[in-house]
Amino acid sequence: MIFSSWTFAIFFAIFFPIFFAVRENIPRRNAVILVGSYIFYGWWNPKFVTLLALLAVVDFVAAKGVTGQRIDRRDLVHSSVFTAIVTGLAAVTAKSGGTELAVYVGLFFALFICAAWGAERLEGEARRKAWLYVSIAANLGVLAFFKYFNFFLDNVFAAMHGLGFGGKTLVLDIVLPIGLSFHVFQGLARTIDCYRGDIKPEGSLYTVAAYLAFFPQLVAGPIERAERLIPQFERPNRVSWEGFKSGAALFLWGLLLKLVVADNMAPIADAAFGGPSKIDGATALAGVLAFTLQIYCDFHGYSTMARGVARCIGFELMINFNFPYFARAPSEFWRRWHISLSTWLRDYLYIALGGNRGSKLLTYRNLILTMVLGGLWHGAGWAFITWGLFHGLILAAYRSTGLDRFIDKDLPRWPDVSRSCASVALWLVMLTLAMIGWTFFRAATLGDALTMLGTIASGVHVTWEQFHPIVFSALPLLALEYVQFRYGIANLLSAGPFVLRFTSVVTTMMVVLLMSAPTGRAFVYFDF
Repeated sequence: MIFSSWTFAIFFAIFFPIFFAVRENIPRRNAVILVGSYIFYGWWNPKFVTLLALLAVVDFVAAKGVTGQRIDRRDLVHSSVFTAIVTGLAAVTAKSGGTELAVYVGLFFALFICAAWGAERLEGEARRKAWLYVSIAANLGVLAFFKYFNFFLDNVFAAMHGLGFGGKTLVLDIVLPIGLSFHVFQGLARTIDCYRGDIKPEGSLYTVAAYLAFFPQLVAGPIERAERLIPQFERPNRVSWEGFKSGAALFLWGLLLKLVVADNMAPIADAAFGGPSKIDGATALAGVLAFTLQIYCDFHGYSTMARGVARCIGFELMINFNFPYFARAPSEFWRRWHISLSTWLRDYLYIALGGNRGSKLLTYRNLILTMVLGGLWHGAGWAFITWGLFHGLILAAYRSTGLDRFIDKDLPRWPDVSRSCASVALWLVMLTLAMIGWTFFRAATLGDALTMLGTIASGVHVTWEQFHPIVFSALPLLALEYVQFRYGIANLLSAGPFVLRFTSVVTTMMVVLLMSAPTGRAFVYFDF
């Protein structure tokens, strides 16, 4: 189920009145959110709802263990009943494989019980660490199997063939559950925060499960921290007409970014990246430019719609994008792009590796390794790893040459004209670097990405016929975003007097109706 579908419109039309009726009763309201979220996720494949339930159980129990609490037998009973109910419903509604699903869930839960028994026999810090490892192993183990197992097998067999060993390559038919990476990172962050003592674990399994499966941000983020979102599940919602209007305006703006810009750019990018060895430089450049717009408007559009849906029901999600294409340096880009992921990588990976507490060389190593692992998080492929490595290298280069310090400290003291000219130059360089990175991100293979970049470098003959669809989308978007960026307007459709707001909303609706792409596309980040 995707936001830009009539299925979601019907779902929300049914969900909202039920939610509104119980909004003051916290347990009932959270139960409605949990059931609605599982229906929302299970609409694609009911069997994978069991993964959400299993990981919620692990994270709920583990968070208590890492704080030193003893695991109550009632917690295990509630966890068992919850898992059994979700598994049973998933097996009944699945088209096939219900019996196998029950067996796999039973094996997973048995392993968890064994791990819990082992952790509970320990004392003190050893016990707290054991529970932390249980959560990490369960979450990353599930993610590794679904996302990286075939990639691992491919490279093992390639290495064996390179050494002269024969044999047929083994590939398993594994379907990646939508948005699994977002769910895993959100659950891990909560357990780690409990282990560090930054937050206290909640008392209700159903609150934790609702938080982890919250449907507005379940499948493509933002990755919300427990300290920010769970308190909203523990207090009555203040659903207001003003909040609903503001949320609807956010949703409409996200819908425009997705349907009008991203989906119209997708065919241009697909045509270029589909056969990089058969195109000229202009087609390759058009493809890179189109994807630069597509990836931003697709993901930013989803995040904006997610914030809008959440606000309609009284929840507030974090801003995940803050005009990243206006960045003048890689560090600034990552402070503005996919903020929930970049801060997650900083807080739970970069700092854990040592951050900038060691020598300069160790700091650069930590930057590069963090970005490489960030690239791997996006997908199991060498092109993604290269994308992460590229960003790690330019982050290290800007820091080592003093460009970061120059932009943050020295440039603001320059005269206005000189500062503006330098800022424009730095912006163009950073935008070019971002587009080079997107070439690796979008290409099917590392070789395809290098072919695309080589074709562009060999020469580009620009024609208006080839580039006018991109210019037509890019210039209005750039102008509108500059106004928001320059004047600090958070919600463009909710700013100004009534006449301006009314005109903006009606115009946006007309643009969505008249200029949406004829063929809808799935959200790009559903694959991650």
